[in-house]
Amino acid sequence: MQFSAKLFLPTLLALLFSSQSGAQSLPTFHSSNTNFRPLALSAYISEVNLDNPTIKVKKLGSESATSVAKQAGRPYLSPILTYVRGSMYTQAPYVGYTNPASNTYGASITVEGWGKRSARQAQAQADLNRQMAEALTESKSVETQAIFAYIDALRAKLLWQSYQAAIDRLKPLGSDEATRNKAEFLAAQGTLSNDLKYYSYTLVSFIGDAEKELPLPVGTLNMPPENFNVKTLVSEGLEKRVDIHQGKASIDSATANLEAIKASKGIDLMPGIYYTETPSYSTGAVDYGAQKSFSFLLSIPLGNGFMIDSDVISGSNSIAEQEVNLAATKTRVITEINQTYLQYEAAKERLEKANIAYSAARSTNKAKLQSVLQLREAEYELFDARTVHAKTLILLKRLSGNFDIPNLN
Repeated sequence: MQFSAKLFLPTLLALLFSSQSGAQSLPTFHSSNTNFRPLALSAYISEVNLDNPTIKVKKLGSESATSVAKQAGRPYLSPILTYVRGSMYTQAPYVGYTNPASNTYGASITVEGWGKRSARQAQAQADLNRQMAEALTESKSVETQAIFAYIDALRAKLLWQSYQAAIDRLKPLGSDEATRNKAEFLAAQGTLSNDLKYYSYTLVSFIGDAEKELPLPVGTLNMPPENFNVKTLVSEGLEKRVDIHQGKASIDSATANLEAIKASKGIDLMPGIYYTETPSYSTGAVDYGAQKSFSFLLSIPLGNGFMIDSDVISGSNSIAEQEVNLAATKTRVITEINQTYLQYEAAKERLEKANIAYSAARSTNKAKLQSVLQLREAEYELFDARTVHAKTLILLKRLSGNFDIPNLN
């Protein structure tokens, strides 16, 4: 049976990398002066989505908009109750005149102009959709930043463990050079320990609560390389990106606002009914019996909306602005994906070379000082290559609308 070298070689390399580099066994991380709690990435991101202050504020805004949207369809009746006592004269018109002192009770309501209620309801729903899209965009942005901070902390931890493994390999070697290298590795560990604390505090900042124990990331950063079609990524990004949906929701909101402005210029009616009671009275030797009467009033308020159209022009321009913003967002999506794709191809190539170098370093005699140093250097480069590869891969996926939480194990 014959094999194509073009197809067989990548498969062989993939098996080689997965079997050797994936079989790393590192010493357990420990810290004498700081309390850490192991925290998987999925659990950490769940805490971020639950407790992050920025995400909380956006959620509260969406909840407020939801409340407004639920009640926006209710009619604005604006009821007015009226009571009139009198008339009361400061001076009697003539001697013997008696003031009847009538009581008048009235009530009126507002009947909105045609289309106002439906336009107001549509505007509230469009604003809700826009705010929800903005909240989702913000949450995914925070989520991505939190994932990258987690990877930075994990890299520092893995490098600390790598130095510890090298220190353990140097212990059987009693030469002066081995002792000097061990001292250098211990100093590097101290720096990495501080780096890990720094990045762990960054992780805490995304949660928004200063905890007693710092998060300790877990994993190996050994994410398998993937192959992509950049045109497919762009197509998916233009369809799935949350900022694209936010741009469309902003256009819908601006359009609904313009319709509400136009509808607001319609004429309202204010019908009212009034009931008057006049008690019996006598004046000029004439007796008058008690009287009861009803009256009807119709008011039509005329505002300046018929003569002023600046709000309509402003609303139309707002739609145009959002359309320009959406076009710019689409251009940015295409640019970001193409640029990140180039970066990912370079990161994937670097990871491949790092895996080959690490596999070669592992196959050497570990009882020799030079072999220990070469393995440590190869392992350092491997973790750096994995870090760059993981970040670029995650970013490329998220730029194309794939927001799944990655597996760093």
